[in-house]
Amino acid sequence: MKMVFIMYNIAINNEVMEILKEVGIKDYTRWERTTGCGQTSGPHLGTHVWPPVNSVLAVAVEDDKKNRLIERIKELRQKHGKKDVKAFVLPLEEMT
Repeated sequence: MKMVFIMYNIAINNEVMEILKEVGIKDYTRWERTTGCGQTSGPHLGTHVWPPVNSVLAVAVEDDKKNRLIERIKELRQKHGKKDVKAFVLPLEEMT
């Protein structure tokens, strides 16, 4: 299993949630309004100066769904650009 963290501009939430549905992912944890600064995305701080904010999803998935999910996220990155969505895949050794 893998843990996929998806960080994305809150403005594209509907598209990200549609991807989860298409891949068959029903279980996830979502942090709705997160802030931060990335090398390619710049500041997303939810302030007057830096107004964008992100959402973050944590998704525990089997390898076959992980592959489909990452492919769809790559397509979304091509559509919206690297500044609006990013995913990280980590090994998931145990779930209790």
